Amino acid sequence: MVRQQDNFEAVRLLAALTVLYGHAHALTGVASPAVFGSSAQAMAVKVFFVVSGFLVSQSWIRDPSFVRYMARRCLRIFPGLCVVILATIFVVGPLITIVPKFEYWSSADTWRYLTNIALEPNYMLPGVFLKNTYPIAVNGSLWSLPVEFFMYLLFPIVAATRNFRVLSVSIAALVLCAASVYLIRFGAGPQRIVVYGTNVISGLDVAPYFLIGAIWQICIPPKFLKAEVAVFALLMCTVVPNHPAIQEITMFVVLPYAVLSFATTKPASFGWMGRFGDFSYGIYIYGFLVEQLVSSYFGTGGRPILNFLLSLVPTIGLAVLSWHYIEKPFLRFKPKTPKLDTDYELSAG
Repeated sequence: MVRQQDNFEAVRLLAALTVLYGHAHALTGVASPAVFGSSAQAMAVKVFFVVSGFLVSQSWIRDPSFVRYMARRCLRIFPGLCVVILATIFVVGPLITIVPKFEYWSSADTWRYLTNIALEPNYMLPGVFLKNTYPIAVNGSLWSLPVEFFMYLLFPIVAATRNFRVLSVSIAALVLCAASVYLIRFGAGPQRIVVYGTNVISGLDVAPYFLIGAIWQICIPPKFLKAEVAVFALLMCTVVPNHPAIQEITMFVVLPYAVLSFATTKPASFGWMGRFGDFSYGIYIYGFLVEQLVSSYFGTGGRPILNFLLSLVPTIGLAVLSWHYIEKPFLRFKPKTPKLDTDYELSAG
């Protein structure tokens, strides 16, 4: 559930809106703003993974029951995801497809889209968005959910042994960081390594940040997180050599530190945002779809700011509805921790 004594909700909300802003560029045929070698939306997804690793590891450490832990994770991800997938197939698709309705309903691609519920990404529906500036892709944001769910599964494995938890999580993080730098910056190039519908190269670009967030939770005292130091570190990034590997390694250190410093700073200047609900997940899973609809109806090709502005209100509206009528009601079924329910929920990205 949401909390008001920190800025995590504000950080997640900003990350979700940054994804929306970045996608508005990509979906209108304009290059997305770049931040230290990554697109704005990719950097925002990394922020989600840092927060996720930090909070999910806290949940596991306080209640290391795999069944209860995974029940909490599933109740956070799947209710909202199921609704957006079903609404896309049964409402959006039939309304805007350019193929005959019989062809739409009889196509295997229509029913294959249901695999998104099982976290196997599929991005197309028959006749949907074929004439958009960024054609075919119905909801490209879904790519990160299987990566995040994989990290949910991986963390209890690497953190299972209390006496070696710090060492095992640190080694796993180093391995993922090394693989990320090598494959993304030196190895695979434009190749795609696809497993269960997920591009492994894209997954490796964000997965290390989950474990780095977890390391900050389990290894490093909160007193080392200072907002003023984070600001200085971010400013120093402007003089980092313009080399992909150096930039990536720098981000492994600076981004998690900055995100967690701002999220945990006291007093929580933006803690009031948690009073209204956790809308970041809804913005994330609906934003791409809404932007494609805006592009289809209003022809926003080449005008990313217009696409973003026209998409902003309906996306937030859907996120608010999703939170209050789908996500929050299902969170009431969270299993309680035997002593005290201290689970600290989050959204993916």
